Amino acid sequence: MYDLFVLGQLMDQDMTGYQLRKALKAVVGTEQTMSYGVLYPLLERLATAGSLQLTTEQTAGRTKKWAAITETGRRSFHRLVLTPVVINKQAQLMFQIKCSCLHLLKTAEKVTILQDFHAFTQGQLGQLREIQAYFKDRPRMQPNDVVDELQINQLQQLRAQAQADWITTRLTSLTEGE
Repeated sequence: MYDLFVLGQLMDQDMTGYQLRKALKAVVGTEQTMSYGVLYPLLERLATAGSLQLTTEQTAGRTKKWAAITETGRRSFHRLVLTPVVINKQAQLMFQIKCSCLHLLKTAEKVTILQDFHAFTQGQLGQLREIQAYFKDRPRMQPNDVVDELQINQLQQLRAQAQADWITTRLTSLTEGE
């Protein structure tokens, strides 16, 4: 997942580890940030695989490690971005990373990713509605617990619906010729 993010970011320009980490935070939020202890070994692994080239620059007493994507890395990016998302606890994050790379893809590829994301989101909404129905029919639960659970469920449904609406808007703009 982070391989895709790093390669996608480097498709636009060379970046330092600091810039990559900051970009990840902007795309996925502060909850999913990557430590430098994870990032730099990832960069080294991608460099060893030939997907990127690392250079070191000394400026103002600091060492900066720059990463640049290679042709092998470009091919790896396209393979990874077009690989269907496995539906697990990381699926949401993976779709967000893919959406941050949409500008690098052909229209048909964008549509496919957004349709998959939409199906995933509709699945989330369905599960949340089932949970809502479950809590509405639990007479043995404490009434205050039911109220709290239903309020949290409402928040989750609003988030998922906002996501579904965003995806629909993107799909509409693509099919109408952006």
